Amino acid sequence: MAEEQLTLVHDPERCTACMMCAIACSLKHLGTPDVSKSLRFVTFDPVTGKARCAYCAHCEHPACEAACPTSSIYKDPETGWVLKNQAVCIGCKNCVYACPYSIPRYDESMGITWKCDFCGGEPECARVCPTGATRVVVRSEARRFYAERLEVKTSG
Repeated sequence: MAEEQLTLVHDPERCTACMMCAIACSLKHLGTPDVSKSLRFVTFDPVTGKARCAYCAHCEHPACEAACPTSSIYKDPETGWVLKNQAVCIGCKNCVYACPYSIPRYDESMGITWKCDFCGGEPECARVCPTGATRVVVRSEARRFYAERLEVKTSG
């Protein structure tokens, strides 16, 4: 069942760094088209010059969930999405420090952290991506995608 759960993949080969994913994310969740408030981080690889995107992978074994002292972060067993109950968050930032990509975002004005909620199953970031660089796939396809990318990098 876990292999058929939905997740996101990002293909830097297709990404033009248009920032539409980050704009759509901040607009949907915070009502402002401000990339600095997005739950996705687009950067550039200094070696290749290609855009790279860091985002919540809705991990199978989320470190952010394990680090949360109030259990405000939890994994939905049906969907596999790593979600957050904002009302229980105390703003300790343990989730930010525990995440290998530091994806949860601390909001100083509210004193809590935010993280991707997969937009209830229809992620805005994937919906607006004009090149298909960010897309929704099942976990088994994501594993194949990243395994193939790793194989190309290590053999080339």
